[in-house]
Amino acid sequence: MIQCIVNPLCLFLMVWGTATILYLGGVIAGTFPSPRPLTVGALLLNIGTFSLGYLTWSLFQSLSPKPTGFDESTRVRPGFVPTKPFTRKHLVHALKFTLLIGLAILAMEVCRIAVLASHFNTSWSYLITHPAVLRLRLVTFIATNVFQTSYIVMLLSLANSIFSIGFILLGVFLHVDRTRWKYFYLSAFLSISLVIGLIHLSRYEVTANILYLVLAYCFMHSQDRSEFQVSSRKASDFKLQTSNFKLLIPVAVIALLFLAIDLLLRKSAEYAQANRLQGFAYHLYWYIASPLAAFNEFLTTFSGRCELGQNTFFPIYKWLCRFHLARESEIAVYGDKVYIPHVANTYTYLRNFYADFGILGVTVAPYLLGWTAAAVRRQATRYFHFLNLYLVLLMFVLFSSYNFFLGSNQNYLQVLFGFLFFRYEFHPSQEPHV
Repeated sequence: MIQCIVNPLCLFLMVWGTATILYLGGVIAGTFPSPRPLTVGALLLNIGTFSLGYLTWSLFQSLSPKPTGFDESTRVRPGFVPTKPFTRKHLVHALKFTLLIGLAILAMEVCRIAVLASHFNTSWSYLITHPAVLRLRLVTFIATNVFQTSYIVMLLSLANSIFSIGFILLGVFLHVDRTRWKYFYLSAFLSISLVIGLIHLSRYEVTANILYLVLAYCFMHSQDRSEFQVSSRKASDFKLQTSNFKLLIPVAVIALLFLAIDLLLRKSAEYAQANRLQGFAYHLYWYIASPLAAFNEFLTTFSGRCELGQNTFFPIYKWLCRFHLARESEIAVYGDKVYIPHVANTYTYLRNFYADFGILGVTVAPYLLGWTAAAVRRQATRYFHFLNLYLVLLMFVLFSSYNFFLGSNQNYLQVLFGFLFFRYEFHPSQEPHV
């Protein structure tokens, strides 16, 4: 099962299979309108081209000749930046650094609430004690100033990208460390992340970070069968762990966050269910099933004018607008709301591709995503910075049936900082440590 979770093709088929089954269940029950032929075609193209992209790389990689007696680890690459050995010392130093970044984010979030209170001429305490008002003010402020890119937003984006890398480091640490320090770091990272999520009443970022942790742990665990290990002065200090029980803690934090925000914002009451428990369960169902229904609605009303990348690459487009290299457009940061019959504002990532490039985008973009994920996977078993990139791609796959935007500046920065500052090399047991 763990091997399947960190395999891009298996993960993609699980995600889209689940979303499709729940969506069709809603169609049969009369909750959603019947899908248009174009919706069905786009869905089949998406699944088929992603699978083809992944299998294309995998097939040609298996056919490529491997010279005998050649050790790839000794090959000199022109301009190649050296990596550091992935020792416990380096890992702990990186964890401490990213943990400090998390504390800085916490302080900046508090400052942002103060700025928000000042902007709307209210008090900090009033916003804290009125969660629904705080959420509305925050959404309004971000949506209104999306093209302004304030300094605090840029700092938060920079810091959050590094903090996310910390969760990947933590996932590796949970797997390889046998001391009690892993529970200290686990508690610290989860506590900071949970408080940040509650401050701005958002579940996505906290959930994404915890999923980074889980995916990193599962990826390391999946390498055990190939005798994966890391370099260390003393093997006893860096013994591989096989127990998965510790993963229940971060999963429980996600459940706690969803329950807390539901209580604060009363989201389960919006679905006219018999009681709060049924409302909460339906709320989760709606999050998974409604994006396909919203995408079907989008295709029904689409004008036919392609926007050539400003949706798919919105983080880059936003900076072009900031430097007056492109005109600002009316893009809804949190998605255009549709009622089918309840409100939905996520359309799967297919909405971006179709809005920008039509059916060609729905065909090519998933193919490239599948091809890239397969290409990066092998390097992820040897280098941490490639593991960071690989898990970012897995997160795209995991949220592909949900996300409105393909990614944010934070995702690009996370990959960039991984290659700049977290260049560690794993060492398979069959290769000597140089």
